[in-house]
Amino acid sequence: MSTTEIYGFKADGNAEFIGETQNAFRGAFVVWEHFENKHLEPLPPMASGKSYSRTVTGESLDDLWALPYTNKITRAEKIVLLSTFDKNVVRSSEIAELISAYRDFDKNFEFKTYCSLPEQAEILEKHKDEYVAFGFNQTSVNSAFWTEDRDTCECEDCENCQEDCYNINTESEHFYVFDELDKENGCD
Repeated sequence: MSTTEIYGFKADGNAEFIGETQNAFRGAFVVWEHFENKHLEPLPPMASGKSYSRTVTGESLDDLWALPYTNKITRAEKIVLLSTFDKNVVRSSEIAELISAYRDFDKNFEFKTYCSLPEQAEILEKHKDEYVAFGFNQTSVNSAFWTEDRDTCECEDCENCQEDCYNINTESEHFYVFDELDKENGCD
């Protein structure tokens, strides 16, 4: 079964797997579907007359990705949505607000047992003092950007493996969720 994976970044900047929640569909996908249904106009029906979702077809996803840069959703909702984007990082100094946003989102989510955000919040809470930052891989069926696909070594403990982990101190392919909130695009 697929999982949503959570990574911690040590002070040296290297990524380290710290936990996962079962069934990745219960993570980013249901979050995206929630925001699509609540805040976006439905897509035109297919020729058969059936409606369809952006998250299923991959069409018109730009509208969904743009939501955090509008005033259509709250700050907590922006945090939740941005944290489902690829290559996002949250600093440990910001983790309490992320955990709070996850728990607030879950309180208002229609299907309480269906969303994995409370489980992700528990993992983050457990490790909040051990790492300088946290990142996510929304589904284990894709590549693990932070670690696995970067390994060129067969063992798991040598110096070469550590060098193959993504390093937030020396690399720049990631973005910080809370920095995005500060951009002048309508974020509060």
